[in-house]
Amino acid sequence: MSDKFISTKRFRGFPCTHRQWKADSHCRFVHGYSREFYFEFECSELTQEMWVMDFGGLKEVKAWLEHMFDHTFLAASDDPYLDQFKKLDAEGVIQLRVLPNAGMEGTAKFVYEEVSKMITKMSDGRVKIIKVEVRENEKNSAFYIPN
Repeated sequence: MSDKFISTKRFRGFPCTHRQWKADSHCRFVHGYSREFYFEFECSELTQEMWVMDFGGLKEVKAWLEHMFDHTFLAASDDPYLDQFKKLDAEGVIQLRVLPNAGMEGTAKFVYEEVSKMITKMSDGRVKIIKVEVRENEKNSAFYIPN
C-alpha cells in the first residue's frame, strides 16, 4: 500500500446571490451570502518541497472563484426567469453566472469539476481533489466527494 498525503485550502469572501427557484419556501427568492470554498487535496508523492500542493500556485483557482462568485448572480440553467436574468446582465445590472444547479450541493459539484481540471494540469496528474465544501454562511454548507 502506498502512502497517502492530504492537505487543505480554504478560500473565503465571495459575496454572491442565487435563488432556488424550485423551492416551496423563501429560498425561491433572490438572496445572498458570502460563500467560502474548502478543498482537500490528495497525493501519494510529495513535491521536492515536501508539499501535496503548492498553495502559492493556486492563483488560477482563486481568479476563477473570483470571476464566478465575487459580486455575481448565480442562476440555474433551467430557471424559468433565465432570459430576464440574461437581459439584466446585458444591461449591466447583474453579473450573471449560469450553473446546472445554483444551490450549495450543485455549486460544490460544479466547483469540483472545474477546479479538478486546473489541479490535474498544474500537478501533471500527481494531485487530485478528494473533497469540496461550499459554505453559504456559518450554519449551512454542502460537500461534494467524488467516487
